[in-house]
Amino acid sequence: MLPSWIAESAAPRPAPVRRRVPFLERTLRHSAEVVQHVVFAERAARRPGFLQSLDARVKLLSILALLVAATFLHHLPSLWLLGAFAVSAIALSRIELGLLFNRVWWMLPAVFVIVALPAALNFVTPGETIVTLFRTEEGIRVGPVALPREVTITRQGAAAAALVITRVWVGVLLTVALTLTTRWQALVKACHTSMTAPFVLILSMTYRYIFLLLRVVDDMHLAKRARTISPGSLAAEHRWIGGRVAYLFSRSRQLTDRVYAAMLARGYRGEARALVESRFGAREALWTVACGAAIVGVLAVDRVLLGDLLW
Repeated sequence: MLPSWIAESAAPRPAPVRRRVPFLERTLRHSAEVVQHVVFAERAARRPGFLQSLDARVKLLSILALLVAATFLHHLPSLWLLGAFAVSAIALSRIELGLLFNRVWWMLPAVFVIVALPAALNFVTPGETIVTLFRTEEGIRVGPVALPREVTITRQGAAAAALVITRVWVGVLLTVALTLTTRWQALVKACHTSMTAPFVLILSMTYRYIFLLLRVVDDMHLAKRARTISPGSLAAEHRWIGGRVAYLFSRSRQLTDRVYAAMLARGYRGEARALVESRFGAREALWTVACGAAIVGVLAVDRVLLGDLLW
């Protein structure tokens, strides 16, 4: 005999029209995009190219030296020369420049709004007026800060803003070049020292298992959608999400203990290992000399040729 509630006919409630994609689906979609970016980076690091063939430690130290040199440059042309050197090295590594710049450009709007735009205004950087934004009869107060009656963009402020944006752009370009042309395990091994060992361990474990946890979240959401006839109320959806968050936290704790016990059982002693051994050959020597010449060249252009020029 079937229970009476099975024989009862109940029409499912129509799904409400949603103009926006639900928060959980948006989160999973962005998580999938992150995984795609990581997979692309690993594929780019496995391609035959100049930077891919270099030793990871030599590459890491050289790019750090280029980043430090960028902080000492005070003129745009010298920063452009350093950026051109980085782009040339990336082009030799068979990395598509369009995809590279897509990873770099997203930093610029935030830097412009947070740092560059305030630096270009006259109450932050006084100087020769280029554009007047607005005038008021009385000064404007924003909390404890009193703004002048005339808010303008100064030539000195615009120069400082352009310098900040270009410096950040060159720094992100060099960093992306390092991550796109270096396998993750080789980069972890290059960063491993006696002082950085705990941080490198945490970072490597986070990188490895965050994708597993994202896959678990995706599977839970897919299972729920497959078993849902009609959508529940907002409160019920929130309770389900809260319960899944608690379950995911508990599962990650259990996974942490099991993984660490498995690592100890297989002889892990806190040292990062990679299949590629460290070396210093002709390519590494050529790259080191090229980086040294680029640093000396841009510093000479910045301090000797450009001198005290504002731009």
